[in-house]
Amino acid sequence: MPRTRSRPKTEEKFQNAVLQLVADEGCGALGINAVAQLAGADKVLIYRYFGDFNGLLARVAESRPWLPTEIEVVNALPAGASAAERVLREIEATILHHVRADPGTHQLVRWRRANICPICHRFSEEWRALWKALPSLLTKGLDHAQRQLWAQACALLSLVIEAELCNEPVDRPCLTQIAAGLEGLMIEPQGGIPDPYKDDDHLPTNLL
Repeated sequence: MPRTRSRPKTEEKFQNAVLQLVADEGCGALGINAVAQLAGADKVLIYRYFGDFNGLLARVAESRPWLPTEIEVVNALPAGASAAERVLREIEATILHHVRADPGTHQLVRWRRANICPICHRFSEEWRALWKALPSLLTKGLDHAQRQLWAQACALLSLVIEAELCNEPVDRPCLTQIAAGLEGLMIEPQGGIPDPYKDDDHLPTNLL
């Protein structure tokens, strides 16, 4: 009796193969033959199930969030009054920890400017959205000038974090300079969203 093919399982194999290739080798390794071989399925099924190879990549791109939300980042900060530099360093540690915990996400930081595939595009959208929303959430109650300064500081922090994740030289004292002129913040938990990092005993010391 001939075996029947399970479309959902085969689709999942293709998507898992994409994720594994990205995690192991980066987005430059993505190709229809490489994905089909790793999935152990005929590449013709990629066209049948996803329209084309970009359709498969788009499905993977939308299959999960790649970054924490701004609320999750704020909820990972210690509640209460914090100096500006401490807030920036805690944000840095949280995002570094999140990205480094998943090899595929870490690869996307490295590839997002060099590859225009749907996964990189989606990751870049989330990256921009996070750094746009985060200062607005952090600086409620501050005056316009301070909100602007915090927005600039977060934009610079995003470049520092991206450089560190790409193994580029980072001037560590630069966060002190970025924090100059910023008011401290009163951190309040947002909407009862659970802190995804609170169960960690501590972060690796190289992230602090």
